[in-house]
Amino acid sequence: MSERSLAQGERGSELLLEHCSALTRESDPRPSAFFRLEEALGGELARLLVGALATRRGVRASAFI
Repeated sequence: MSERSLAQGERGSELLLEHCSALTRESDPRPSAFFRLEEALGGELARLLVGALATRRGVRASAFI
């Protein structure tokens, strides 16, 4: 893409499309947080930690409703 050949509005649209494309591209997907935690700490401890965090988040969210 040549910056000089496009009008200002067209350049913005092209840039936006390039950025959106880069965000949706899956070249090297990162493993899930649970998987990384499970690899580092083991399955049982990972499940306990994720369960505790999920429960605490649910309590906080419902406290403001």
